[in-house]
Amino acid sequence: MPIDKNNHDYNGEVQEMIWNFATNLVPLEITLPMIPEQLRDPCTDLYNFTTDILNDLYDNAEDYGITDTAYNSVLFFTWYFSWVYKKFRFIEDVFTASKDEYKKFMNGPFMMNQKNRQSVETMYARHGLEINTEWESVRISSSRYPGMMKAIFEVLTAAYQNYKVNCGDYLFTCDFRAIVDYKRTYADIFYMLNDEGKAIAEHIDSFAAGLKIKPSKCNFFNRVDFKKKGKKIFILDVVRQKNIRITMGIAEIGTEVFQMVEKEIEKYEDADKFIEFVRKNMPKCKNCNTGCYYRANPKEFFGKKTIICNNSIPLVMIYAPAKQDLEYICRLISLRAMVMETGISDPFYPVY
Repeated sequence: MPIDKNNHDYNGEVQEMIWNFATNLVPLEITLPMIPEQLRDPCTDLYNFTTDILNDLYDNAEDYGITDTAYNSVLFFTWYFSWVYKKFRFIEDVFTASKDEYKKFMNGPFMMNQKNRQSVETMYARHGLEINTEWESVRISSSRYPGMMKAIFEVLTAAYQNYKVNCGDYLFTCDFRAIVDYKRTYADIFYMLNDEGKAIAEHIDSFAAGLKIKPSKCNFFNRVDFKKKGKKIFILDVVRQKNIRITMGIAEIGTEVFQMVEKEIEKYEDADKFIEFVRKNMPKCKNCNTGCYYRANPKEFFGKKTIICNNSIPLVMIYAPAKQDLEYICRLISLRAMVMETGISDPFYPVY
């Protein structure tokens, strides 16, 4: 399986989806030095299990019942162990439950989904996992990766205790630093990018730093806010194919501050091309219907009636920007910084 972020040799959407998940794994050389020594072998077992199953999925997705890119197609084994964690007890390095509890689990919402059941059964058959029902209680363990259950327990316990969002991502990506309450930073986001994305990010980061705009905390696993004096200027995400995505608002249409933005843009020699770039990168609402208020009340936006969601704040979302887009992106950052520096109230803009 091509773990290399810069090697796109997948065939079709399903392999692309699995490749994207696989290239999110945090390497052991990054995580192991930061966790207690007694947990390094268990975490190594879990990492090996995860890479082995992703290799198998990449080549044999149909055996697991994965034939499309539905959201739960690859996440099934993370969700399965999250259910096990919540419904079973962890005793002597294995998950245990009474036979009645196990029966309820098997008849529960996750396992009653036939695709999930096929995926889990294939996972057990191929990857050294066992369900022992001969004891008074049912025991889930692994002979091939004997420490992985302990690692699952420790990572999820820490993730649920230490983080508000994306707790399961620490298990799915094998980011064992959750055990020591590690707070992800821009460096972790930057590491995930492909080489082209890194080059673009470096340019944007350097320009932003010149305006005293700096990366802040990561509220989500693949996202970092860039702020100036505590105010959000733009957001950087790592998205599919390890590309970069830049998201920012402009200013609320019809306000004094938006008029300032308009006057600033009028100074550009290529103002029309810049406005065209902004329009091209405004996300289209996927839930529009004839009764939508915003659709029925388009806003005047640089000479054209435009549907603007998000409380009349135009949102710009630039996916996988190319080098030729950098000048316009930097202009947008400058405009956003100017807006925040006015001191005029600027409503929070949502991010998709």
